[in-house]
Amino acid sequence: MAKRIGDLLKDEGIIGEEEIGFALKEQLSTEERIGEILIRMGLTTDSEVAMAIARQSQKEYLNLKEVVPQKEALKALPFTFARDNQILPVRIENNNLVVATSEPDNIKVLDLASRISKKTVECDVASSLLIQKHIEKEYYLLEHPLEEDIKSSLNQAKQNIRSVDIERLTQLLFISAINLRATDIHITPTQKTTHIRYRIDGVIYTFYTFPIALHSRLISNIKIKAGMDISEQRRPQDGRMTFEFLNEGYDMRISTLRTSNGENLVIRILSTSEELYSLRNLGLEEDGIKALKEVFNKPFGMVFVAGPTGSGKTTTLYAALRAINALEKNVLTVEDPIEYHFPLIRQTQVNEKADYVFASAVRSFLRQDPDVILIGEVRDPETANMAIRAATTGHLVLSTIHANNAVGAIPRLKDLGIGDIMLSSSLLCVIAQRLVRKLCPHCKKEYTSGEIEKETFGISPGTKLYDSSGCPDCLHTGFLGRTLVSEIFLVSEEIERMLSEGAHPFEIKKVAINKGMNTLWGDGKLKILSGITSVKEAIRVLS
Repeated sequence: MAKRIGDLLKDEGIIGEEEIGFALKEQLSTEERIGEILIRMGLTTDSEVAMAIARQSQKEYLNLKEVVPQKEALKALPFTFARDNQILPVRIENNNLVVATSEPDNIKVLDLASRISKKTVECDVASSLLIQKHIEKEYYLLEHPLEEDIKSSLNQAKQNIRSVDIERLTQLLFISAINLRATDIHITPTQKTTHIRYRIDGVIYTFYTFPIALHSRLISNIKIKAGMDISEQRRPQDGRMTFEFLNEGYDMRISTLRTSNGENLVIRILSTSEELYSLRNLGLEEDGIKALKEVFNKPFGMVFVAGPTGSGKTTTLYAALRAINALEKNVLTVEDPIEYHFPLIRQTQVNEKADYVFASAVRSFLRQDPDVILIGEVRDPETANMAIRAATTGHLVLSTIHANNAVGAIPRLKDLGIGDIMLSSSLLCVIAQRLVRKLCPHCKKEYTSGEIEKETFGISPGTKLYDSSGCPDCLHTGFLGRTLVSEIFLVSEEIERMLSEGAHPFEIKKVAINKGMNTLWGDGKLKILSGITSVKEAIRVLS
């Protein structure tokens, strides 16, 4: 007999009896299923439920964020059948149709799919939410080929700039970026052309070029949507808009900058329905997860996540919040902006017009009986001092800071006015991180290491490693998705004493490594040896 979702998640260590008890109380008011309540309240995610079902049914778990369904597979089942039965055709192998489902034990639907497709059907397990999204998106793109529509606009632009439907072109570019998992769109003018570039997995690629005569119309159309002044082209401007595609909302943050060839426009794309990560999903090693769970369950002190812009610091903070028992603790956040919605915590957003900034928010929080305070970023002396005040008066404070490595956060905090004694008495841990691209599992190629690998990572020559290749699934880049490379600096009693005495960061780092801290380069080596990333990619990110 199949286990209930709550019991499955409990067996996996994702939730405990307390969370199940909470869901049962919630169920009295809403009459939802237990699994639905656990997901809605942020106690688990749809993907974690799918992983648990996959393990129970002894099927493969499929992360649909890293899969491009084959057109031939999609054509094997009608859209209405796929939508109504929540079954996504993924690929055809020999005469077998591989589908993604969240109900691998639904033999009736799988048999019907086999009769319709005239193929043997095999199933992998995937998130029901992602299956639903992918069915809508993939069948839409099958009927509306983006590349053909965008090329048609380019041909029109060559013949007559005024004949281009600029509204339609803007939508096509947005949809194209979303489909390719882009986090940013760059619309860049050059002397004769406009380049449309997407940042995918941290790297910018040029996808389209249009005649420069189209540039001003395209920029003006986006500025109008974002509530920006189209007559002002000399000063930088910021704006925002919401774009909806197949019933899913995307928050678009727009920035313009005047260059020698015209206005450069950059759009940051934020999905409004991103799932929360867990510490394990981030790519942390088991020892690191265990150490961080101990830190996050301490009653007071400061924990920082350090790294450059775009290194996933906010995502790590939210994974930390999931490691904290939000049912027992009062958790308050101040963010700029709120990137993930977590129903069991009290989230607030910076509003400079109302003088609600990080420092003033923390001051207000102290009157709200908090246990845990999350501050989006410590970037000025006032916020740093309020964070220290909160950490030394019985609160656990989580925040981000810009520093090149974990120990590098110490001089940065001193620059912000934090004294040695206060720092030593409040700092618990600093997590430094970077994001490296993961090798595409469909096309990565094996090779044996040589002198370069030995010089950079100390890997013995002749070791089996992997490098990028390129295939349609990864847009011929050789990479698909990203994972964390991190170092976890834990403040021991010895390091606390060194901090109070104002010891040099180099000396502190040496002691931390002797006590077992793995550096960013060390964790990069582990990811290389595991076949997760390549030597070249690790060097690119860590150098």
